[in-house]
Amino acid sequence: MKLIDFIKAQLKEEKIVSNIVKVIEGILLIAITVIIIYTIYELITTISQGFLVEVIGLVGNAFLLVVLLEIFQSIADFGKGRGRSVVYVMDATVSFLLREIIIEIFNGTPQATILLTYAGLIITIAVSRFLISIKRK
Repeated sequence: MKLIDFIKAQLKEEKIVSNIVKVIEGILLIAITVIIIYTIYELITTISQGFLVEVIGLVGNAFLLVVLLEIFQSIADFGKGRGRSVVYVMDATVSFLLREIIIEIFNGTPQATILLTYAGLIITIAVSRFLISIKRK
């Protein structure tokens, strides 16, 4: 009987969510660490290629770190039962879109339709985030 009670206790919804959140947080921390190490490696190996290559790599990786940190923050808040996780996901999406715009511009071949699409998505998310923040006050 004690084994069945133990299994039931482990299968409670809160425990399942808590364990999944811990796994996702661990994966995100590993990803963040790898990106930091890769950025340092890339900076060292591209020194001879010039300043512009350094900046492009650094900016792209920095924005990727911001996106990962915002997703991590979202998951952490979700695990604690806070309701701001949607806002963090919206922030991460905007950061990711901005990263893509910057990379397009740095690569020297920005396509107007892609940039306009990204801009439209950013405006839509920004308005939605504003509306969410108004409703919470």
